[in-house]
Amino acid sequence: MKLNNELSALLSQIKFSKIIDETSTPLAPFGNHFSHYDHSPAVEPMIQSRIASRWIRDIHGMVKENVYAFQQTMQGKSGPEVFSNNREMYMLSSYDYLGLLGHPYIENAAINGIKNFGTATGGARMLAGTNQLHRRLEDKLASFKRKEAAITFSSGYMANLAVVNGVLQKADRIIVDEMIHRSLYDALHMAQLNYEKFRHNDMQHLQQLLESKTDHKKTFIIAEGIYSMEGDLCPLPEIVALKKEFGAYLILDESHSFGVFGENGRGVDEHFGIDPNDIDIYTSALSKAIPSGGGFIATSQQTVIFLQHAASPFVFSGAMSPANTAAALAALEVLETEGPERIKKTFTNTAYLKRNLKRLGYNIGKTQSPIIPVIGGNKEITLRLSARLYALGIIANPVIFPAVPPGEDRLRLCVTAAHNKYILDEIILAFSMCKSIIE
Repeated sequence: MKLNNELSALLSQIKFSKIIDETSTPLAPFGNHFSHYDHSPAVEPMIQSRIASRWIRDIHGMVKENVYAFQQTMQGKSGPEVFSNNREMYMLSSYDYLGLLGHPYIENAAINGIKNFGTATGGARMLAGTNQLHRRLEDKLASFKRKEAAITFSSGYMANLAVVNGVLQKADRIIVDEMIHRSLYDALHMAQLNYEKFRHNDMQHLQQLLESKTDHKKTFIIAEGIYSMEGDLCPLPEIVALKKEFGAYLILDESHSFGVFGENGRGVDEHFGIDPNDIDIYTSALSKAIPSGGGFIATSQQTVIFLQHAASPFVFSGAMSPANTAAALAALEVLETEGPERIKKTFTNTAYLKRNLKRLGYNIGKTQSPIIPVIGGNKEITLRLSARLYALGIIANPVIFPAVPPGEDRLRLCVTAAHNKYILDEIILAFSMCKSIIE
């Protein structure tokens, strides 16, 4: 009864008609490709395979039911409010955790980066593609992560390919959390490296694997700061303790925790009070809390020198663009001055939304971060929930198999410092209007 009263109070305060459009559905970006088929079209011979057949069948079904909510087109800047498919909508799936998208200092830095260095570098970093901005950004990243050196790449995905293909060898024992990012799994497969998985955040299982006899020369543990599907933190103090006990090396992907955790946004090491020297290699994207594009590795200077000559994504791929490099550098400068306040606002907003989603009866898992999974239980419920929220003016992206195991389909919500209470209240009200879908 208390919850119903609070929702009624919200309803009386909010002009929800500003965003509601009961007839609106997500727009599939495929033109008329599926419109002529009552049943899933045959797969072209060139891509004929089991996985292609499944994707074409599933996409056809989603389009036919008007629940294909992926690849929605933004018609302007991203942020807490967006203009998409000719509608004003609230964004609840942006990685812009600190609300830095659109920050004038960062935008001006990107513009000046283009004016001074052009739209591209004209080459790979190993050859003629290195400019002053790259040097300054790498020095800033190394200092911020309190490591000897850093090396940047065109994306976080490329940074993970570089560290796996450049550092790990077939003679090494590699033990990974089962929920590490797809880029790390792709890198391991591309390098044809054998690896073992420990159950997600299960330190007893990790210890059992480390205790098993091995002839490998070195042991590497790979984990993430925040796991992007669950929103939970790695138990870094326990991982570091086991790493030290067994003489292993630790690679930590901080793509979602960099800028978000720790008093100053340095990451989960700062959050837990861990000495950065206890993490051998950091990797991260520069497209989440840092509103740019690119990625980096922070580690020892000798390892960076080696990667500058042996990492294929550095040697054979284009450098970060001047605009992205300048934006990332400026964002780090903003983080040093505005970071603590923005981090506090992000977690205040996160706690508010989590509390209300729980009270509405939604399953949000064990999240400890601004990533909030709303677990629907199956694909159909998840897609219907996302489409219904879309009609109510909320972009809340679904995550379905194979990105998550069958039965764990979910919406992945991302809270940012740019959300205000008015927006959050409208989002909560929208979820209250969707409760019948999960009941």
